[in-house]
Amino acid sequence: MTFTKSRLAIAVMAVSSGFVYADSTPQTNATLLNQVTVTATRSEKDITDVAQTIEVVDQYQIQQEQPESVAQAVQSLPNVSVSGGPRTSSQNINIRGLEGTRVLQITDGARQNFSNGHRGSYFTDPELLKSIEVVKGPSSNLWGSGAIGGVVVQNTKTAEEMLEPGETLGGYVSQGFHSNNNESRTSGSLYGVNDNFDWLLNGYYNDGGNYETGTSGEGNGDEVENSGSREQGGMAKLGWQLNDDSRLEFKAQQAQTNAKVPSNPATAVDTDSPLIIQESTNTNLSAAYLFNPDSVLVDSKFQLFYTDTEFDEYRIEDEQTDNTRYKTLGAAFTNVSKLTHLDLTYGLDAYKNTIETVRDDFGNEGNRPENLDGESTTAGAFVQADVPLAEAWTLHTGVRYDRFEAKDNRSDSDIEEKKQSDDAISPSVALIWDTTDWLTLTASYNEAFRAPSMEEMFSTGTHFFIPIPLPWDPDNGIRNSFVPNPDLKPEEAANKEISARMNFANLLGEDELTITANIFQNDVDNFINQIVDSNTTTWMNVDEAQLKGFELAGHYHYQDIQFGLSYGQTRGEDKKTGEYLDYIPADKVVADVSYRMLQGDLKIGSRYTHVRAQENIRDDYDFDGIDSYSSYDTVDLYASYEPTTGALKGIKTDLTVNNLMNEYYISAWETLYEPGRNIKLNVRYMF
Repeated sequence: MTFTKSRLAIAVMAVSSGFVYADSTPQTNATLLNQVTVTATRSEKDITDVAQTIEVVDQYQIQQEQPESVAQAVQSLPNVSVSGGPRTSSQNINIRGLEGTRVLQITDGARQNFSNGHRGSYFTDPELLKSIEVVKGPSSNLWGSGAIGGVVVQNTKTAEEMLEPGETLGGYVSQGFHSNNNESRTSGSLYGVNDNFDWLLNGYYNDGGNYETGTSGEGNGDEVENSGSREQGGMAKLGWQLNDDSRLEFKAQQAQTNAKVPSNPATAVDTDSPLIIQESTNTNLSAAYLFNPDSVLVDSKFQLFYTDTEFDEYRIEDEQTDNTRYKTLGAAFTNVSKLTHLDLTYGLDAYKNTIETVRDDFGNEGNRPENLDGESTTAGAFVQADVPLAEAWTLHTGVRYDRFEAKDNRSDSDIEEKKQSDDAISPSVALIWDTTDWLTLTASYNEAFRAPSMEEMFSTGTHFFIPIPLPWDPDNGIRNSFVPNPDLKPEEAANKEISARMNFANLLGEDELTITANIFQNDVDNFINQIVDSNTTTWMNVDEAQLKGFELAGHYHYQDIQFGLSYGQTRGEDKKTGEYLDYIPADKVVADVSYRMLQGDLKIGSRYTHVRAQENIRDDYDFDGIDSYSSYDTVDLYASYEPTTGALKGIKTDLTVNNLMNEYYISAWETLYEPGRNIKLNVRYMF
């Protein structure tokens, strides 16, 4: 049997967290690994033709894992981890040591730019997704500001992909239960194709209580107070095929979360973070026009998008009501031209962000952050060329130019410089060498930038106030105040990377083996750091950071047995001082084995994860006296049963047991221990 390059690509993508499938149809033969197309390149491409390191988790994997957040869905990938603690509403994704606003988030082609304080920024429920693409390393050459650590692209489901050939109407209802926090997860969808129209409606409702930690070692299975939440939302999509060349697409998506949590959800109750009742609402609207005539010069997409994220919060003890609202209005144009000697991908982006906050200081006058009213605008243009140099050589090169501006709209602000503007050029170049039919080598260089956020530049007022009343001064206390810094420079990243992909077939018969390795070094200048001392909090360009490491992954497939093994390592240091950087994830090993039986209808498997101790902590790191984070091991079991014939056809059952040994552990840089054993069961009926 011939092992094609497309099979190699799909095996590369999810060695560490199971196996990625092009669809959810159970298969048992050697064609299990199919061609995968990615959209993180601003146009649809086979992943084997991409120079960047991209890993994909698809719909089948999401259903099998039953994650409660997008971050949880990708946490087993090498050099990818969850930040923000175990409360799903505050979780973010760390890629190769960078997280938060340094990892750009894209949903169906639209930027998701929300960032404020300790609030979460991922609002799409995994139930709505058909795939998640994780781009590792700087990617501003295509996406502009924010992609210095990578990009997380979320692609939602469509009617045409949910229906079998020849079907015009379908749907499903799904009910899940998670034992650790007694969470109920209910969802349903209805979709159809009729003449030139296709449509999809999807809704979900999740309600969970407090979770419990593990019992191994020093753990007592403690309940983590106020760690439950209620989530609900939905999505509507409509596609209209105007003619053979033109198509219109519309999408409306909303997510709402209600919870009672500390104002910093990554911390425990009874800390300095006050308890609040929080309601967040995220709304996404999108309209796109696709034009693809019978011409090699035109394959274009024009998209308008609008995102509105609002947090309403009530501080229980102080009886204060706060509001944060962040809006993004943007447009994007992309076109692909296939010329005689090269392929060109080029386009334009423009978007405007606005943020308004209302901080109630009733009964605590002068001891809260001041209201924020700011806006920023960005416009950029990019071009990327794929040039075949010879039979075995391909050159990928591109460049992007961005112009951005931010301003403080408050008339009563004491900031002297209320407006800041700058520009950035982000080049990229990569060389791919197909040395033999089993080995491909790639060398790449990418630059990226992140414009400072409005919060970083314009925050004023009191960060926190610790009352220490005295008999002669009842209002005495320690006040820490924000110092604005509108002169912040953009962060700039330069990533050098070498990768190798190897694939072998018929070593023992009908088997396949793939091995991939990546070595990278990402240098980030003008690193923006939050500086908190006894009296002030500000943001400064203080660090020249260097992050380097590697990923090694292998996948072996023999008949109905599959085995995967991966290892990821990242090191980070301040190039000026030699000190370790914060938030660098610990080294991680993931091994996964699975077996298909009953003609492929049943899949059972197990995953073992070992996370090494994180001892690379700077000398002046001061958090509860911590000087290292211990290693830990977890074991997961999973089973999926989806009959293709008989009376049970159309019913899919997924059973997952996370943290089988009830391990009591904490992830590096976090303050809360992770959940203990969690049995997840989901039954889905498709019609």
